[in-house]
Amino acid sequence: IIKSAADAHMNMIRVWGGGIYENEIFYDLCDKYGLMVWQDFMFACSMYPGNEAFLENVRAEAEQNVKRLRNHPSIVLWCGNNEIEAAWGPGHEDRGWGWKQRYNEQQRKEIWHAYDTVFHHILPEVVEQAHPGMGYWPSSPTAGEGELAGWDTPSGDIHYWGVWHAEHPFSGFKENIGRFMSEYGFQSFPEFKSVQRYTVPADYDIESEVMMAHQRSGIGNLRIRSYMEDHYRIPEDFADFLYVGQLLQAEGIKMAVDVHRAAMPYCMGTLYWQLNDCWPVASWSGIDYYGQWKAMHYFVRDANKPISLVANRSGDEVEIRLVSDKQEQQAVEVSLALMDFSGKVLGHRSYDVNIGYGESVEVVKMESGELFDEVTKDHLLYILAESEDMVLDTEILYFAELKDLNLPDAKVSLEVEQAGEAFVITLNTNKLAKNLFLYLEDVYDGYNRFSDNYFDLIPGKENKVTYPATMGLEKFRSALRVKHLVETY
Repeated sequence: IIKSAADAHMNMIRVWGGGIYENEIFYDLCDKYGLMVWQDFMFACSMYPGNEAFLENVRAEAEQNVKRLRNHPSIVLWCGNNEIEAAWGPGHEDRGWGWKQRYNEQQRKEIWHAYDTVFHHILPEVVEQAHPGMGYWPSSPTAGEGELAGWDTPSGDIHYWGVWHAEHPFSGFKENIGRFMSEYGFQSFPEFKSVQRYTVPADYDIESEVMMAHQRSGIGNLRIRSYMEDHYRIPEDFADFLYVGQLLQAEGIKMAVDVHRAAMPYCMGTLYWQLNDCWPVASWSGIDYYGQWKAMHYFVRDANKPISLVANRSGDEVEIRLVSDKQEQQAVEVSLALMDFSGKVLGHRSYDVNIGYGESVEVVKMESGELFDEVTKDHLLYILAESEDMVLDTEILYFAELKDLNLPDAKVSLEVEQAGEAFVITLNTNKLAKNLFLYLEDVYDGYNRFSDNYFDLIPGKENKVTYPATMGLEKFRSALRVKHLVETY
């Protein structure tokens, strides 16, 4: 799990207050792979007692865990709790989750006094004494200095759940950006091969008893379908539905990561909910219970590249930005190629950009008709960022909602060879193959994965994907399958 995070260019993990203080190996691996840890104390989504025995227990628990973990360089922040301040909404009768309205004034004072004692006195005192110099943050989210966080508060950290819980469209990610985005998310199902491990064919319906049991959000399965209607043509086949659901989650969260990075230096942190699963389930995770990367984890890996392109279309306006986490200044050439779905280049532009650490630089922003003479939904914009003949990032921008694209009936060819300890799959196509998905049918191979997946394959741009040689070449060839989006129509 930790290496998968590092492989996706992540540099921070938040340990949520509704879970556990992790075992030593977790922090050892975060130290090894350079992942900073935002460590919640284990308090979440509830008010807690304030009697003397409980408070003594809290102090002992905090002292034991801070002393146990303080020598790990990966620990960079202790956070008092998850969402309790936001849930209570102190000082605002119309804020919170409706908890305080159940109590009279005296009861409220007692409950809040207990909260204040734990999170504004005991825990920061323990951190100051046992881990001097380390940061402490009383609750996530909070605007700091006793101010509540909203969905776009200009201080502190934000949990933005307008997308998903409040049914905001994905564009809500563009409109609600804070200084540090410490929680947001969108669900998907595991891939079909994983779902097969806890179902039988009679369960292959998202509203079946088993599929509902493996979904801990009461709104979850139908919420996925509702959002899917906005962006994709809904497949009738169950396995195809799971595949498109993964694309839906991946596109939404990639949009969020992109806009957060593009908002640097105003926004300097983006942590989505969630990295992994504790059981086989439909969830907000990017890695399923069986260790398989969902489409989202591949998409986030690309969005997190040290130097990354961010391409956005709003109506007819196209905006392309370049963002960087590299420490040094870098000269980058950004080239744009307008293509049809058969790979024919219809126009070309290029721009020279100098970019430094923490910067978000506008490359171009104009109407698509100004960029190129004629742009339709049967075209794509292939964007390439290079420096000294080294490809830094690529991005593809489409000119219509994905459900409205006239995707062609592409013929994908593949060759599989073994090179040392890896299989090398060479892929080509005669027309655009949208979101090419490689998988092994009826083969369960642990945490092994394809080096790339769910990507758009463009004519004339051969792609090589590797997979660990954990079986015989012929077994691998016979199990290998490919699928792309138009095949779900």
